[in-house]
Amino acid sequence: MLTGFAVACLLLAFQAVGKGASESSVGGESAVPWIGTDAGNGAVAGNSTALAAEHKKTVVFGMNWEPVGFYPLRAVDSASYYGQTLVYEGLVSYGADTDIVPGLAERFEISTDGLTYKFWLRKNLRFSDGTRISNEDVIQSINAASSKISPYKDDYRDVKEVIGDTNLITLKLSRPCAPLLSRLVELKILPSVLLSSVDKGKRALMRHPVSSGPFCLKRWESGLELVFEPNPYYWGKQPDVKRLIWRVIPDMSLLSMALSRGDVQVAQIDARAWKYYLSKRPNVVLDAFAGSRTIYLGFNLARSPFDEDAVRQAIAHCVDRQDILSKLYGDFGVLPTSDSAEGRWSFDKTVKTYGYDQQKAREILEKQGFKLGKQGYVRQKDGKEQLLAFRIKSTKDSSDIAEAIAGQLRRAHIPCEVEVVEFAALRHRYLQKGDYDVTLWSRSSGPDPDCYLIWSSEGPMNFSRFNDPVVDELIQKGRTATSLKDRKHVYSEMQSILAKRVPWVFVVQPKLMLAHQNTITNISLGTQGKTGVPWDNPLFNAARWSFSEAK
Repeated sequence: MLTGFAVACLLLAFQAVGKGASESSVGGESAVPWIGTDAGNGAVAGNSTALAAEHKKTVVFGMNWEPVGFYPLRAVDSASYYGQTLVYEGLVSYGADTDIVPGLAERFEISTDGLTYKFWLRKNLRFSDGTRISNEDVIQSINAASSKISPYKDDYRDVKEVIGDTNLITLKLSRPCAPLLSRLVELKILPSVLLSSVDKGKRALMRHPVSSGPFCLKRWESGLELVFEPNPYYWGKQPDVKRLIWRVIPDMSLLSMALSRGDVQVAQIDARAWKYYLSKRPNVVLDAFAGSRTIYLGFNLARSPFDEDAVRQAIAHCVDRQDILSKLYGDFGVLPTSDSAEGRWSFDKTVKTYGYDQQKAREILEKQGFKLGKQGYVRQKDGKEQLLAFRIKSTKDSSDIAEAIAGQLRRAHIPCEVEVVEFAALRHRYLQKGDYDVTLWSRSSGPDPDCYLIWSSEGPMNFSRFNDPVVDELIQKGRTATSLKDRKHVYSEMQSILAKRVPWVFVVQPKLMLAHQNTITNISLGTQGKTGVPWDNPLFNAARWSFSEAK
């Protein structure tokens, strides 16, 4: 029998799904537990999303968060990237098997010396407002992406000249750059008239993108939903989905309930939502992709004692990654040895890292001068007593993993606590400025293994302040190598160094899990189950999603 409080929670939960994500939780916690709920009976009256979903070829996509915006030079969070891939397209695109295929360019060629790239634009290309996509739009987009205000400027640093001639775009390079073609997949072609404005199009494009891709944004209600419809001027096949609603439901239990009822047709979920609830629903099926996201415990190597390899190695021995994978991810993932995704061609399965071994951790710390006392491990350094204790900065989404690791470290006599920080504040206030000791964070990767942004000593996203001359040299070799074999050797060596030096404890690479109504098809294509999708993008195949009769 349910208590009055439990009944109230259930009522609040059902109301929250009907009202929208802005009212979807009670006190910041899940309003409904996974076990003991039954949301499969009926739908919420007056639910606008449910009514919209009744229309033919409408898909409601459920997500825990929403984009920051659609201006690609400033909105660089994962959700913004996912949304931008719906509305923008580059000169080239990733195919179903993450091979690079023509996009806005109908064909392309690369010179044998790797110094000249030519792209022939398709005829009669248009933006979603009906204006023509010209050479100037492409040139200005490349210039913007490589400008000093761009977070991606280093991707284009080897491009010394961009030439436009009728429908031909030619890039001249100062030296070969193996990852350049994959970076051009991510190039967002924007109207030159906006890029020529004082703010480079930021104000106009942040919430009102002008599409060059398969969808265009029709409406955005912050905290509730974004509505996309096919771009009528898109050069390629029009999507089967005629209305794509990105519904924001921050609470995973409420999202699962909405998916079970059919108010949501596709949703990115976690392993617990699937194991304890959705797997029991006959109308819901799961597509799981090899993960491209590495969750890691990252150290600030500019601070003592985290500047010592041995201390980081000892901490790695205290983290029971298998326990975290089993309990928090239901084994829907792998234990990584670096941040290289297991499904990628560059992954080296022979690389090993430090396993769970508290005794080994104690031996390492004692060699570093630490002695185990009542407070934990303490040593004398520079005339001062140094206690091995720290705070893990994390976001709410990752706090359960951070708490699990903190508990393991405390059991290993390392005092540790978790501080939950808002996402943007953690990134900009703490990580970028180096104002932290340890963080629980994640990194997504694309099909190309170039990692200058993350691991170069000058990389703008090298939040750990990792500095290794050998790695710097390997990054350059990986960029200029002319054969896949040579590049694989380079990145294998880099993975070995990262696994040994442990700037991060590579905790887990969870699978990308998309649960969906059994009437939605083409969620996964080709070999994506084994190779994953670029940057763990749950909307990667959205333009190819289709429909079938209920099974």
